[in-house]
Amino acid sequence: MELTARRPAVGLAVLFTVALTTITTETLPMGLLPQMSDGLGASQDRIGWLVGGYSLVIIVITMPLATMTARLDRRRLLVLIMGLFAVGNALLAIAPNYPTALLARLVTASGHGVLWSAMAGYAASLVTRDKAGRAVAVVFAGNSAALTAGVPLGTLLGQAAGWRTGFAVLSGLSALLLVAARILLPEQAASPAPSGLRGALRLPSVRIVTAATALVMLGQFTLHTYLVPYLGDADQSGRATTVALFVFGAAGILGVWAAGLLADRGTGRYLLVTLGLHVAAIAVLPVTGGAVTIAVIAVWGLAYAALPTLLQTFALKTAPHAVAAASTLFIIAFNLGITAGSTLGGQTLRLLGPGPLPVAAALPVLAAAATIAAGLHRARKLPRPAHARQAGAATGDPAAARQRA
Repeated sequence: MELTARRPAVGLAVLFTVALTTITTETLPMGLLPQMSDGLGASQDRIGWLVGGYSLVIIVITMPLATMTARLDRRRLLVLIMGLFAVGNALLAIAPNYPTALLARLVTASGHGVLWSAMAGYAASLVTRDKAGRAVAVVFAGNSAALTAGVPLGTLLGQAAGWRTGFAVLSGLSALLLVAARILLPEQAASPAPSGLRGALRLPSVRIVTAATALVMLGQFTLHTYLVPYLGDADQSGRATTVALFVFGAAGILGVWAAGLLADRGTGRYLLVTLGLHVAAIAVLPVTGGAVTIAVIAVWGLAYAALPTLLQTFALKTAPHAVAAASTLFIIAFNLGITAGSTLGGQTLRLLGPGPLPVAAALPVLAAAATIAAGLHRARKLPRPAHARQAGAATGDPAAARQRA
């Protein structure tokens, strides 16, 4: 426990790499749709379900599993879950058919939600309270690194050596992280079981961020899951598609960095600006071409990468006495949106082709922005005692940070 208390960078580096590995595991099929479709003898919309079904498992299993593991030391929990990722990715690498591939995804998904519901709190515990937002941002930078390096490099690796190689590499990396976590991370007492779920949902700000998170991910993954076929529709060589994936992720690094700077200063207004950039980039994508498309994808990547950090920090700060419940609600909403988005995108692709995907994606993100704006407007209009207003200003809670009476 002493090691990371003195050197929080060590613990955050491990958690960053865990984040990179788990998000790459979740999203890599998006970059390998054609190769996996051919290799497993399944349509591309069914391969997309390897992302949507993954998230569905997270939605169903996170709450009961979080309760079952509530008394488990957080380091031990992380070690066990990385073992699941090592096994699940290895099974996918050797899967002879689609049902086996689906089973492999269920294995890794079973631990994903519990891991991420604990990650933000674990990261925040490694630093002082005033740096908690930046610590969470470091972990969520692993999300952008997965999109910057994981999916594009996995796509290139799949083209050069077969899609199975990518998952074999992820299996080996998960095993290494299991060992690194055991040696380098401190023990941490388990957080209370997320039994305060109903109490957290009574907070208007928690309801707002939960709804907004689900809507953002619905819109994001309606298009992002099928970005390869969408871009490939006009890019037969595949080169521009690979460039676009790299640009999306590289811009995401800037987005996470910016979110880390802003997360500890209150998040409401930054959420609105970021959501505006997100929906604008998706909405104009169909009328762009060439270098302009790449530039729009960069804006999209920057905005999307900032949102998980801002939303997660917002969820934690609005419920400082119900961190486990707020984190669990965030993860469930996050993956509910992924499941619904990959399903909506798959059906749109199957029935209408790739062209309408950006329009279908932009509408839920616009609804998320409206949800945040309405919540902030309502919060400003309601009176609140001075001590509560001061607490709200400290936590970034829009329901608490109201106008002075």
